[in-house]
Amino acid sequence: MKKMIFTLVLAIASSVWMMSEAACFSSVHVETSDDAYYYYPGKLVKAPLPCEPETDCPTCQTLALEKNNTLHYLIPHTEYAQSLLETIDQQWKDDLQAYVYGIYFNTENARYIEVYGIQVSELGLFPICDEWNVLEVENVLCGGCEVKHTVVHRLTSDTIIDFLHYVKLMKENSYEGALREGIHRDIYYIPNGSTHEYLLYDFNAQVGDKLTNLWVGDTIKSATIIEIEPTTPRTFVLSVEYYQSGYLDTTIVAWIEGVGSLAGPTGRPGFIIPNSRAYSVLCAYKNGQQVYVSEEGEKYGCEYNYNPYTTPTDTIPLYSRDDSGSSTVDPVDPNQIYATLTGDVLTVHNNTGATITFAINTVSGNNVAARVRANTEPVSFTESISVELSEDGIYEILLTSEEWNYTVFGTVNYIRSGTDVIKEDPASTTKKILRGTQILIEREGKTYTLTGQEIK
Repeated sequence: MKKMIFTLVLAIASSVWMMSEAACFSSVHVETSDDAYYYYPGKLVKAPLPCEPETDCPTCQTLALEKNNTLHYLIPHTEYAQSLLETIDQQWKDDLQAYVYGIYFNTENARYIEVYGIQVSELGLFPICDEWNVLEVENVLCGGCEVKHTVVHRLTSDTIIDFLHYVKLMKENSYEGALREGIHRDIYYIPNGSTHEYLLYDFNAQVGDKLTNLWVGDTIKSATIIEIEPTTPRTFVLSVEYYQSGYLDTTIVAWIEGVGSLAGPTGRPGFIIPNSRAYSVLCAYKNGQQVYVSEEGEKYGCEYNYNPYTTPTDTIPLYSRDDSGSSTVDPVDPNQIYATLTGDVLTVHNNTGATITFAINTVSGNNVAARVRANTEPVSFTESISVELSEDGIYEILLTSEEWNYTVFGTVNYIRSGTDVIKEDPASTTKKILRGTQILIEREGKTYTLTGQEIK
């Protein structure tokens, strides 16, 4: 049973709409208890707001969905729906195709859709990012032999599943699943190979809310919102209950509002059955603009790839100086102590049997905060010690021991792995490349060391 309320009030998209010519919206409303919500596909147009009986006829334009050559005027049902319509108005383009989620009704003069949600792929209207650069780390427990590479996840084209509108999620060139938006800033997900729809995110949730049918990289028993941190954007902290080997266990999962899980758009794969991989979002994008960078992204950049099995190892020269005040400097016997740089991992090897205190300081670099972080507290070791460098700069290694009367030191001119510094002579087809601490020669599409060995 429908009841029409003709209190035609204009919800202005801007308080100065008459000056800015922003769209205005009718508040003609339909009360319903049994009508279902539907997705209505069509073309967005701007048209004069309809004039209803016993009201002053408005003189402003509104947004409408053109479907089967008929206009359906759009009325926002919630503040969120109105913000979406206002965004469309502000970013207006001709020939926009949209899926409107809401309730259709009509009066004697016009057809309306009371809008709960709207998706316009060309404008990227979706309460979540549309691209994520995720760092995947293999062999996380191997102790220095981890393989790291960046994988890109993207929302791509529209698709219809069970009469509902979804957007395809691709992992590189592979189909990962499909996402759709609910009516309250909630996101639903159908994984590849499944027909079941899970709740993926609910950015409208409140502290204390219990969520079921939730996907966090796998299906779980339930999750409870235990905290919403007032960061920008907000961070949702969830206590997740799941079964592992027949026993109920709990863990903590975090969402970044508008970005998603810290492990990637659909959570951490292998959530229930752990594997030897780790996942971390480096950067996330919306409509081609970077909107989020994690601590790992600040450390590695938005794209990072490192394989210790294919990355060359450079030996760092070490020297000793007399602590008695003498200016004498001598090379260190490499059979006793030596340092290596493999990609981004600096390792000091000790074959003397003595306990050595290790410290590394940044001599110069572009990032002052990074230089402060790099100045480490002294650490003692006996056989070897490794540290991962992340910021370009010159580093000084300092080694001391109670058994010595001298200090061992060395200098590393570090450039982040995967970053090439190229010196090119315009008159030559040969390029000199500084990769890490190694100088390489590139000629006719091939890369060689200074000794002439080809790098595959």
